[in-house]
Amino acid sequence: MRKGAQLTIHPLITARLSLDGSRMTYLRNAGETWWVPSAFFAILGGDEPVLVDTSGSGAVMSRMRAEPVEAVLDFKDALATVGLAPEAIKIVVHTHLMYDHCANSKGLPGARFVVQEKEVAFAHDPHPMMAGAYQRELFDGLNFDVIEGDRELIPGVRILFTPGHTPGTQSVAVETAAGWAVITGFCCVAENFEPKEAGAWKTELPPEVIPPGIHTDMVQAYESALRVKKMADIIIPIHDPGLQGKDCIPEI
Repeated sequence: MRKGAQLTIHPLITARLSLDGSRMTYLRNAGETWWVPSAFFAILGGDEPVLVDTSGSGAVMSRMRAEPVEAVLDFKDALATVGLAPEAIKIVVHTHLMYDHCANSKGLPGARFVVQEKEVAFAHDPHPMMAGAYQRELFDGLNFDVIEGDRELIPGVRILFTPGHTPGTQSVAVETAAGWAVITGFCCVAENFEPKEAGAWKTELPPEVIPPGIHTDMVQAYESALRVKKMADIIIPIHDPGLQGKDCIPEI
């Protein structure tokens, strides 16, 4: 078995967020209130653990959101469920720098944080429509490892540049025993990859994917979602309610 194929992905949920369904699915599900997990992910089975994002506590995110937040698990306690301690974490991939993806990062003082160059630039000078999602006190001073485009991180783990949700969004592809699993860097749920028939317009050319409702470039976000759908054997939408109760991907 290839070394990469031994890797497993463990969703760790620190909070749940209430939001309108159209936040996840562009032009769809408006008026529906969804509770979605705010998760980070531990990739285990390699020479050292890798985290994807760090999520945030219910208390911190409650101060940054207009909608309700429900606390689930303390960050250190979430790490402990997979046998990890903060000092063991040396590599974190930040899919992007919105608060719900990086609010626990300063609890990992020994880590380097892999982030796209375009994301760092945008996070420090966000568009006014996005400014509330970028809280500089959460990421200023982090030990950034700034990259550009796709990159192999470690054997069996690839970073995919998937912009559109934000200018520097990146996803993470992990080679597992069940094939390539992709942790979507953009905020989405399963429906983004399995569109329902009902949409904003009647059309004979239904979309193959639905871009996130929050985006800086809708067309780019669509193409990024389509890229993930075409390459992944397993898609892991980072805010999908189905992550709750899922301990390991793939199941072992």
